[in-house]
Order: sequence, then C-alpha cells, then structure tokens
Amino acid sequence: MPMITIAIKKIAKRKAVFLLLLTNVFFFTIPLYFIVIGLWKLTSCSGNSLLPPWMLFVAFLIIIDRLIFWRRLINETKFEKTFPRPSIIGSVERIKTWEENRVWSSSRFILGLMAVVRVLIFSCVLLGKLWSYEVIKSEQCDPLVSYSIFIFCIFAIIIYLFCFIGIMYYYCAQWGRDLERTLVSCINRVMPVPED
Repeated sequence: MPMITIAIKKIAKRKAVFLLLLTNVFFFTIPLYFIVIGLWKLTSCSGNSLLPPWMLFVAFLIIIDRLIFWRRLINETKFEKTFPRPSIIGSVERIKTWEENRVWSSSRFILGLMAVVRVLIFSCVLLGKLWSYEVIKSEQCDPLVSYSIFIFCIFAIIIYLFCFIGIMYYYCAQWGRDLERTLVSCINRVMPVPED
C-alpha cells in the first residue's frame, strides 16, 4: 500500500490573522444577534414565553463554545511550537502518536466541558426547532423571534447532519481497513506460503 503524503500548506501571517478575525466576526454575530433580539423581545412571545430566554441561553452556550475552541487552539499551537510535527517520511505510528498528544494537549476538563457544551447546544437546537415551529403555526409570537430561531435551528440541524455523516464515514472506513488487515492476517496464517 503506497504511503500517502500529506501536504501542509503554510499560510501567510496576514492571511491567517484575517481568516481568524473573519471567523470570529461570523461566530460572534449569531450570539450577539440572539442577545439583542432576546432582550428586546423578552416579553413579546405569548405563544411560548421560553423562546426569548432560549435565545439568550443559546447565545451564552455559543460564546462559551467559541472561548473553549480558542483555548484549545492556543494549547495546540503551543504544543506544535514545543514539539514540531514528525517528518512524513518517518513512521506513521509516530505521526499518529504526535496527533493524539496534540489533541490531548488541552486538559481533560476543557475537552469534557467542550463536549458538554456541544451536547447542550444540540439539545437546545432540537428543542428550539420544536418550540419555534409550534409558535409559527399558531402565530402567537413576534415573527422576528420565532423565524430567527426556526432558521437557526434548521441550519444547525443540517450542519449536525453533515458532521454526523462525516464521522460515520470516517469510522466505517477505519473499521473496513481494520477488518481487511485482520482478514489478510488470518489468510496468511491459514495458508502457508510455499518455500522455494
């Protein structure tokens, strides 16, 4: 099996800073919007009075998630500067070990907190989708609140679906490779190679 080379593209510092600023603006726009609308329309949703507080809670969770993301990114960057990535020519096992160590360079508390926050966001998205759909049907809430939540939840569910499909593909492909290696090992053990 030929070794696959991984090209690591160096990004210019200006482009990297611009990209990081752009993603920050994008990921902090949604919580800011939710906070402003949630506070402004706090009492204007008679169909479900929990929708504006839902917006505030989800905004808080998104901000927490982004802060954890940046903390992990800083930890991984420090790790990469302290322990440079092994050569591609070297052992694949060394690269895998380095990758695992880089991921675990953040504390288990931070990684656990990130998982809890993301599960909470997912749960809130499902709940928000149900609540906003009911309120939209009955037209008992300010459309700015109900449609904002509904559209956000639809996009979030689509993103979660694509992530889930990607993760399933990754694990199925890994399982297939492991199964193939096991079968080849079994065949090699059962069928001895004739000696010349």
